[in-house]
Amino acid sequence: MFRWILITMLLAALLGCGGDSAEKYMQEGLANFQQQKYDEAIANYEKAIKLQPRASAAYNMIGMAYRFKYNQLRVPEFRQKEIAAFQKAVEIDPKNWVAMINLATDYYADGQKDKAVPLFKKALELNPNHPEKAQIQKLIAGDEPKP
Repeated sequence: MFRWILITMLLAALLGCGGDSAEKYMQEGLANFQQQKYDEAIANYEKAIKLQPRASAAYNMIGMAYRFKYNQLRVPEFRQKEIAAFQKAVEIDPKNWVAMINLATDYYADGQKDKAVPLFKKALELNPNHPEKAQIQKLIAGDEPKP
């Protein structure tokens, strides 16, 4: 899981979020996320999105914050917001392979392999040297239990 966070941070830095204010909110959100202050992280990512509505990395990170919040509390609304955020990240940037894998993982965990597999495959096309490529290929093949 730590690798996913590092990858997401790197992607956020590479893609940028536009103006200084949006970047400031992204950094604050990341700090909140690392401190497991998910409500504060979400609020900061929302501020970044308000300033830069096409910030795919911000949508991916807000999705991650909702994922961790859902895992803590198991409130279905958080899962729905998590998925919607990943969907928006991929919609904005169809090459955002990190968000693609996050969305595919959600679909796979929800038993929607038909939605997950194409996203996993596309993400591996975009990033053929993914560090967890073998694990993802097992998910595609159906050789592993749900994540």
